[in-house]
Amino acid sequence: MNEIVIVIIGAVTLVGGVILYAVISTTTGMEEDVNKNYIPDWMERLMGRDPSKGED
Repeated sequence: MNEIVIVIIGAVTLVGGVILYAVISTTTGMEEDVNKNYIPDWMERLMGRDPSKGED
């Protein structure tokens, strides 16, 4: 049971850190974000999405 709690805490910390990095880096202008969705464009390309297209 202890191991499950440690894995959950680690996963939440990792995902939270990535989200926090994405928001801070795009807000401060360190990373490019063409469509202003707080996800850096290189992360969108990594997931196979085109950041230049808007979600209409």
